[in-house]
Amino acid sequence: MITVKTQIAILVGILAIQTAEPVRSCEKGWILYDKKCYSFSKSPVSFLDAMSACYDLGAQLLEIRDRFEEKWVDLQCRLRGYTYGVWLGFSDIQIEGQFVSLTDARSVRYVNWMAGYPNNLNGGEHCAMYWWPHKGWNDSPCSMKINYACTKPIENNRTC
Repeated sequence: MITVKTQIAILVGILAIQTAEPVRSCEKGWILYDKKCYSFSKSPVSFLDAMSACYDLGAQLLEIRDRFEEKWVDLQCRLRGYTYGVWLGFSDIQIEGQFVSLTDARSVRYVNWMAGYPNNLNGGEHCAMYWWPHKGWNDSPCSMKINYACTKPIENNRTC
């Protein structure tokens, strides 16, 4: 015979399972880091093509928000053998020298420009990139072909 204490323990266990927080994860092929899912490209493309590829995935082009995320992205670039780094979702195409986020058009809060950058070399550098061999940001021609990373919020999934 099951005791009252055991019945209560079983009931509490069942309720805990039913009310537990859903397991947060990324869909297959995406990598979870700090409450966001990341997808890293397999080949280099222009800035516009990178933006379009992310949009097609229901995501946005990477916008680095702090030095911890930047260090993690740096590691991912090195592990993948990227030549330059990745596009960042920041541009100064509207007002030269004022880089803004592509998602909300606000000024970039965290920056890590390499010394002397952004420099708008020859008047044609309006897209930001993380240049991993130099551990900093660079402004580049938007037509340059480099790798990219897309980000999106984690999906909520229930598991048994």
